[in-house]
Amino acid sequence: MKTARILDLVAIGRRADPKAPLLIRGEPGVGKDVLARLIHAASERQRYSFIKVNCAVRPDRCEADLFGHMKGASPLAPIRRLIGSLEFANHGTLYLDEIENLPRTLVPRLLRVLRTGEVLSAVGGGIVRVDVRVIASTTHEAEAEDPDNLWKDLRRLNAVEVRILPLRQRTDEIPDYASFFLEQFNQRYRRDVQLCPDVLAAFSAHLWPGNVRELEEAVRRLVVGGAMAPVH
Repeated sequence: MKTARILDLVAIGRRADPKAPLLIRGEPGVGKDVLARLIHAASERQRYSFIKVNCAVRPDRCEADLFGHMKGASPLAPIRRLIGSLEFANHGTLYLDEIENLPRTLVPRLLRVLRTGEVLSAVGGGIVRVDVRVIASTTHEAEAEDPDNLWKDLRRLNAVEVRILPLRQRTDEIPDYASFFLEQFNQRYRRDVQLCPDVLAAFSAHLWPGNVRELEEAVRRLVVGGAMAPVH
């Protein structure tokens, strides 16, 4: 779903230095993942991989996802070696979801990659040059500080920050989002229903603490449950 506000944020991402990290802020469910993918798709890197790493996973798994691991080096690699996402996303985009949960021991290693474009590969132990754009997302507010000064260090690297407003602050988009999800779920569940005015009014009046994700689920439940009037 590409609203005018989302397209404005995509344009900011396109204009930004492609070698500088991009940080997307916003509450859970506002569509940070979608925005990251749209920015990648609108960039010159769209021919290459878009790799997502969830920084909220346990530390050993996050390290392996980013930097790889050697065969037999850990319980995660009993059989084969694994190339890390920083190498795998070369020439493309690496999306670090929930970067506020990145294990503190990995922060200096990530910052080094962002500064130098060099990765100390776990596969072979050598230095590998990578050309990767890093897009990160966080639910933290702009004034939040990290004990290891992660945000301050990102700003030193000329990181560009964009913020997606919560859905309750862009209620004019609710009908468009609802219609978009309705079309998707009608196709998926082979239904032919429409949003009646009362439902749209209720949607527009709701605060949506779960944001776009909550709205999507509400439309899905209505379609599956048949709580909307069929299209005649």
